[in-house]
This record gives sequence, structure tokens and C-alpha cells, in this order.
Amino acid sequence: MVETCGDAPDVASSGITFTPTDSALYQTLGEYLKTVLPSPFRIRQGQQNRTPSPVGPYCVMQLITTRLLATNGWFYTDASRLVTELREVTVQVSAFGTGAGDALKQVCGLWRDFYTTDWLQAYAPILSPLSAAEPRQLGFVNGEAQYEDAWSVDLKMQVNYQRTIPQQFADKITVTTYVADLPPTQE
Repeated sequence: MVETCGDAPDVASSGITFTPTDSALYQTLGEYLKTVLPSPFRIRQGQQNRTPSPVGPYCVMQLITTRLLATNGWFYTDASRLVTELREVTVQVSAFGTGAGDALKQVCGLWRDFYTTDWLQAYAPILSPLSAAEPRQLGFVNGEAQYEDAWSVDLKMQVNYQRTIPQQFADKITVTTYVADLPPTQE
């Protein structure tokens, strides 16, 4: 098993670069959620080991699926080929604590509104909201065997991934011609 503490770097050993990373998606979605969640909700990325739950209401974001939407597109620059991959990405947002249901109803309602489209266009143009599932209540029992208010919603978005592949191109060519010794033709 590989031990890690975050995303792999965004540069492969081959020199191919890609954006956005999962870390960048979480960062962007977290910044957006701060604009729509009521105070004092805190926002966390899911699957963080040895991290206690915050005191008070909080949300956890977890990337759960990706699905290819179209065939890749590409174009060339002077030194590379840029490949665009369109994917549908689903992130599960779960809220815990007092007001969790109301908070996620607000997230879900605004995800379907032009407020979100405008916000993402301004701050993260590689993301576009697609749809949101209906919020659902979760059965959540804490460490003290007490029920807590817990809700979850799946947010679907289009993510335009970009990969840059270094390539060599010829910008000039030198042609030298040679006279060939050919046998005479017969008529």
C-alpha cells in the first residue's frame, strides 16, 4: 500500500502537465460553498486521516465519480499539443450538525441557479454546474451513540481537463537537390 499525504504532483515524469488536479477542484468547490453556506458551517475535504470532526456544524466534500462526456479535442502551440477532456464530475457534499438539512437545501437550490454559473465563470471557468440530486437525510450516530442531524447531496459539474504534451516541430527545412544518374529511356 502506498502512503501519501495529498495529491500527486501535476507534472508526470514524461513532462506532460495537467489541470485541474483533484486538490484544485476541492479548493474551488470549498471556496464556492463558503459563499452559500450559512455561518458557522466549516468545510472539509473527505477522507482525511487522523483529523477530528470540527466543533459545530460542518460539511464534508468527497469526489465520488467521473464520467467522460465527449471525445477529446486538441490544438497545437509552438511547442506542444493541448488536449481537452470533458468530464462529468460528481462530488458528494455531506453536512453534519444543527441546520444541516437547511444548509444543503440552500446549496442544492443555488447549484441550479445562475448565481453558481456566474460565480464559477468568474473564479473557475473550467467548471460548470450541471445538476444536483435531491438532498437526503443520513442516519448518523456519533461516538456517544447520539443521533445527529446529517444530510447529503450529490453535485454534478462539467470539468474541462487540460493536458499539455510537449512536442517538437520543424519551423524551417533545408532542401538540397541532387541530379540522379538515370538510365536513358527507350521509346
